[in-house]
Amino acid sequence: MIATESHHHPYTSLVSFVPSSDDTHLYFPTKKETQKFFNISKNPHIAALIDNRENTPGDFSKATTVIALGVASAVETNKEHIRELLLQKHPDLSDFISHPDCALIDITITTYQIVQQFEKVKILRLRDVPE
Repeated sequence: MIATESHHHPYTSLVSFVPSSDDTHLYFPTKKETQKFFNISKNPHIAALIDNRENTPGDFSKATTVIALGVASAVETNKEHIRELLLQKHPDLSDFISHPDCALIDITITTYQIVQQFEKVKILRLRDVPE
């Protein structure tokens, strides 16, 4: 799930993504005529929520949650490589990704917040947050 912002209001979206080999980027596809694409074009700061929940009663005490904070932009280079990565992980998105209106988004991660056992928090800063 990602969170963007528009007019001082948060907006969340469920997305399929793939990480870069060094985990410093997350990539996801979206259509250009969506609220999330519009929001990213106006304010590129973004958050992604990743977790390993299984919808069991023990999820809150056993689950690990990763919040990836970063800056999003449309992919301009290496598009074919990123398409291949996405299709390896999400082959069912083939038609969606090949649609002419589909944009590939690159989230350059600035910070990871890792939460384990509901309240054990680790913060990993990868780079400074651009203004």
